[in-house]
Amino acid sequence: MSLDCLSKATERQGEVAIIGTGLTDHERCVIGRRGFLRLGVGTTGALIGGASLLSFLASCGGTPAANKTLTWARGDDLRTQDPQEISGLMEGTIARLLYDPLIDTDESGNKVAALATEWQMAPDGKSYTFKLRQGVTFHDGTPFTATAVKFTFDRLLANPTLQHAAVWKDALAEVAVTDPFTVVFQLKAPNPGLINSFGEPILAENAVAKYGDKFYEKGIGTGPFKYVDWKKNQQWVGEANKEYWNKGIVKLDKITFRPITEEATKIAALKAGEVDIIDSLSGDQADDLAKDSNTVISRVPSFDTIHLTYNFRRPPFNTLAARQAVAYAINKEQITKNILKAGQLVGAPIPPGVVGYDEALTKAVIPYDPEKAKALLQSAGVAPGTKIEFRLNPAFFAKMTEISQFVSDQLRAVGFNVDMQYLEPGAFTAARKAGNFDLCVQQGNKSPDPDANYTVLVVAETFGLFYKEFRPEIEGLIVAARGELDAQKRDTLYKQVQKLMYDDMAELILYRQEYIWASRKRVTGFKARADYQTRVFDCGVTG
Repeated sequence: MSLDCLSKATERQGEVAIIGTGLTDHERCVIGRRGFLRLGVGTTGALIGGASLLSFLASCGGTPAANKTLTWARGDDLRTQDPQEISGLMEGTIARLLYDPLIDTDESGNKVAALATEWQMAPDGKSYTFKLRQGVTFHDGTPFTATAVKFTFDRLLANPTLQHAAVWKDALAEVAVTDPFTVVFQLKAPNPGLINSFGEPILAENAVAKYGDKFYEKGIGTGPFKYVDWKKNQQWVGEANKEYWNKGIVKLDKITFRPITEEATKIAALKAGEVDIIDSLSGDQADDLAKDSNTVISRVPSFDTIHLTYNFRRPPFNTLAARQAVAYAINKEQITKNILKAGQLVGAPIPPGVVGYDEALTKAVIPYDPEKAKALLQSAGVAPGTKIEFRLNPAFFAKMTEISQFVSDQLRAVGFNVDMQYLEPGAFTAARKAGNFDLCVQQGNKSPDPDANYTVLVVAETFGLFYKEFRPEIEGLIVAARGELDAQKRDTLYKQVQKLMYDDMAELILYRQEYIWASRKRVTGFKARADYQTRVFDCGVTG
């Protein structure tokens, strides 16, 4: 008899009777309140305790396997559970646990099949056809079909203010279901770069009927983990989806994410073994943690940049000279070499290997020259003591508290009165959208194709970059690049976009990030990714 068959517990006369679905009337296991186990056959039983209990458990199929749990600490918490509104680091990682996309990517950025098994762009670039995976179910047991894909993207088109709608609202005409496992995306114009945006989480249409407009709070997807609980500013918990279609990929029973905003507290938790993985580390933090034989450091150059967004809608940064002054006022090399001790200085956002990469512009980092900054401010009519509102969330990125303080001090040194304010993620997003800032910290260029970045940040103005109101022709260039099927012409157009934004100082790139994680040695299967969206379901634990 195996304990695996024992499935139901009931209270009876001070004992817990575990009744197996496969047992006869003459077989039962009973665990008494004092920890003894009685095996009953007919009316005769025997009590087993201590070492004998362990031997009995082994004879019944072995001791129950230890619960395999991984705990990850990040600086940010969820703003929302709506997978079409997410933009934060923790939000994206959790969403990929709950939901599958049509196309996923591996740690090298290569496209891999997920809910789609085949896909093809039409020769004219105006449609994409996807063949869908069969035999997949949502967490509530509902079969996955093409109607779920249509529902997902119809919701984006019907709600253009959703953050993820920015990429789709001007590109997608409709989603047509041609059979239960085939969908066709009809586009408004050719869009070869859109293929990189099909990582969108696929939602369960039937969940709306069950749970209403906030159906997403149940986290019902087809992904490798199921939603268990979220307590804001405490933890998010998910459990393994034992029926996941990709058999063998789930190696954990439970995953917990803990938001720990203080870097020192987060590092101490890893050292104490309270958490298994932390991220957003600086170079010196990684070097210190590497001295511990129980810690493994993973690091990889990223696609993305950390930059300052100017508010073009109000003085002083509606003038070019004032924006240039900020660029000359900040010693960016000091940030990468002495504060962050990681990352790379770049003058332009598109990285090597990506369409639009401009080597000369990438090297054209504006040098530190505070005297030139002061002269530019004088020429722009910006008086000494001019107040500017500097807004950010320091928990998102490594050493951002120190970096923001350094930037503020450098700006004060050239004459600004800097009002720096740290905002929690929801308030920070709201402030950027409303334009309630003069300068803010922004992450950009996370995609391996420039279109998503320029569409979200510039065309849709999702996070407060109102540059197209200053330079209206930039939108036309971005749209032209988006629809160009000729690779060389597309490359040329994106170089033009970069150069125009560089000359106008549309944003100031502080550095390109290097992503650094630290994990306990017990963690297996961790893969560092240049897009930062670690596939936690690849991980396991030992011991």
